[in-house]
Amino acid sequence: MGDKLTNTTFHYSMLVKKTVTGILLGAIAGAIQVWFFNHDLMHLWASIASGIVYMTAWVSFTDWLKLAGGKVLLGGVSGLIAAIVWWSIAIYTEDAFIQAAVAGLCFGAAFAWSDRRMT
Repeated sequence: MGDKLTNTTFHYSMLVKKTVTGILLGAIAGAIQVWFFNHDLMHLWASIASGIVYMTAWVSFTDWLKLAGGKVLLGGVSGLIAAIVWWSIAIYTEDAFIQAAVAGLCFGAAFAWSDRRMT
């Protein structure tokens, strides 16, 4: 039973680390959108929210639920979910949704692939 508690604690620490990473990456992406592309602050908040959603979904799919498909595929799915969150907060046009979905899918899978290679 003590072994199970240690595993659960490890997963919670992994989730917290990935959440903080998502906040930082989302804040950087949002700051770039606001400062360099002159978007409004909703793009900053959308980027932070989607960074958190991506990282927590990825940890949930791969470490907690242990879904089949590999980390790269599940990273792409997590990116798609994060892109939907970003789009729903920042943009309200249909063309941007498709662009955000494709970008989220590609960047999510690429990040998961690069992280998998490091381990």
